[in-house]
Amino acid sequence: MFGYVQIYKDELKVKEYNVFRSYYCGLCKTLKDEYGFSSRMGLNYDSVFLALILSSVANAEFFCRAERCIANPFRKKAVAQTNECLSYSAGVMVILALLKLRDNMHDEHSIKSFFAYCCMWRAKRRVLKRYGELYKKSEEFIFALSRLEADRCASIDQLSHAFASLMQLLFTPDFIEDQNTRRILGHMGYMLGRFIYILDAYEDMEKDKKKHSFNVFLLNPALPDKEELRASLTFTLSNVASSYELLTLKVNKPILDNIIYLGLSNVLDNVLDHKGEKKHERSI
Repeated sequence: MFGYVQIYKDELKVKEYNVFRSYYCGLCKTLKDEYGFSSRMGLNYDSVFLALILSSVANAEFFCRAERCIANPFRKKAVAQTNECLSYSAGVMVILALLKLRDNMHDEHSIKSFFAYCCMWRAKRRVLKRYGELYKKSEEFIFALSRLEADRCASIDQLSHAFASLMQLLFTPDFIEDQNTRRILGHMGYMLGRFIYILDAYEDMEKDKKKHSFNVFLLNPALPDKEELRASLTFTLSNVASSYELLTLKVNKPILDNIIYLGLSNVLDNVLDHKGEKKHERSI
């Protein structure tokens, strides 16, 4: 996941923003406690959203504690304490970070990614012990996507399907037992995966052109222009919203409403219109 699933902060109440921030800090703390300090370098908003949506449908126990952290040692912050949903989301983030780093080493021969991967060796051992089957299945989807890119696939639908299928898997953890809820979450994850893959490829065009890296938009000049792409991804987000509306939410509904109806479309506009911060600069 890449940091595209964000809140629209201007429309959140202060208390709702504080709850969102407590999940962000709680996920950061869970990563450190369960996978080591280096695992936190890949923390992003997408993982926080996963923790929020799973906590909401599972009605997971939630409580906060005021704590200091290395980022701000002089002021205590509300930190959500680890529960099943935060722990799972942390594991997912570690899996995706490891697979992304390995992909960068293979495709770009990135020395930076090699050292980052080495720093996460302990995190890899731990995530394999806890989520070995999930890691294996995720790896298969990434391999399928890598094969398509190596074959210079020009179909944006085929490419996005591979990543969307991975997201579908990650949005249906075993502890969500209700089959209807699993089906809805899976469809939501799939459509979010499509949105993320296509938007990420569009945003990375200039960078990939300089590095001579694969990018479906550079490969295929017949792909939709900006406004056609906006219409296509807006339709994708409407599918995300339709799935979301079928869920029975126990908690966090105002925050999730903000992300689904405002945050995602705001990110889409910012990327397509080249406004706001780059994805790697986004932070809480």
